Amino acid sequence: MKLVRLTLLSLTLLGCGGAEDTGESDATTDVTDGSTSETGADELLDRSPVEHVCQPGDAPSDPFVDCVESFRPTDASFGHDALPGVVLGPPVGGGASHGGTDVVSLGCDGSITLFFDEPAIVDGPGPDLIVFENAFDSGSANFSEPARVLVSADGVDWRAFPCDPLEGVPLGCAGLAPVLSAPSNGVDPTDPAAAGGDAFDLADVDLSVARYVRLIDVGRTHFAAETWCGGLAGGFDLDAIAAVHGDGIRSRER
Repeated sequence: MKLVRLTLLSLTLLGCGGAEDTGESDATTDVTDGSTSETGADELLDRSPVEHVCQPGDAPSDPFVDCVESFRPTDASFGHDALPGVVLGPPVGGGASHGGTDVVSLGCDGSITLFFDEPAIVDGPGPDLIVFENAFDSGSANFSEPARVLVSADGVDWRAFPCDPLEGVPLGCAGLAPVLSAPSNGVDPTDPAAAGGDAFDLADVDLSVARYVRLIDVGRTHFAAETWCGGLAGGFDLDAIAAVHGDGIRSRER
């Protein structure tokens, strides 16, 4: 919870084409890698198929999210009235020392699933996508609210990036690095070396193309407390996601 807003925000989200979030399973998941637990559950929240609310169409040919497929927040409400636009387009970073406010808060254990129309995210040299939250540095410390990242080509077969929220620094999770790119500063949001945020390589999960990205807040597990769960801006705060490689996206030497 990095933000404060005095007015209550609407919890209603209209998906692309005016469709509402159709929901996903409420079952629990393994917090380390998103794998199926030994309980035998086969429709876990992080692996559940999408409803295909988002459909290919005439979305702008840019490297950013094109549609919100589903949104399952918990108690947070910051930025909900600005959906879906607040998570479309480039990041609006606040820099290393300031968390940005152009975000939507998931709340602890909340989730959001995003769709990329053409150009899809494709596996190329080095990182292939960057997730932007609003983490910031304070002195020698970094304040972050992590989330697990999953990707899918078809919305059915999901691959989870390793993310261990029990670690002091939960490497492999999103939401760790400050966002340095913003429309006002000219920093390329598709350049992992300059943009900030947290970069992920599809090769690490054996996937060549991704059209869906799912983020699931793991802050409650990471902090082992409810400290950052309450309030309007609790949990992971999503700014944007950018594809580094894709049809029509400029490639660069790594």
